[in-house]
Amino acid sequence: MFNAPITQGIYKMNKECPVCKQAFELEPGFYWGAMYVGYGLSGGYMLTTVGAMLMLLNWSVEAAFAISILGGLIIFPFIARLARVIWLNIHVGYDKNYVENMNKVPTKTVES
Repeated sequence: MFNAPITQGIYKMNKECPVCKQAFELEPGFYWGAMYVGYGLSGGYMLTTVGAMLMLLNWSVEAAFAISILGGLIIFPFIARLARVIWLNIHVGYDKNYVENMNKVPTKTVES
């Protein structure tokens, strides 16, 4: 799906799947919805890490938020890519046998 490492660009994607030719951008602005998915993923990360640091490690609120925000900056590119993958999978169905069935020629049956 992505044609470059994260260090060369978070959003560098192929135009279509090299195997099944499914377009990755279904319409202009398609991935705007992925922002909501990313917001949920990063919110879940923040709640989990801050909660764990407060309850399990007995850190101060300021220290827990500071470390959580630093960690969030580090994992942001991964969350951004994951959000795009999740958003695409919500809108495009997956058929594990598609490539296998792609080359089969349908046969006509004659009913008697």
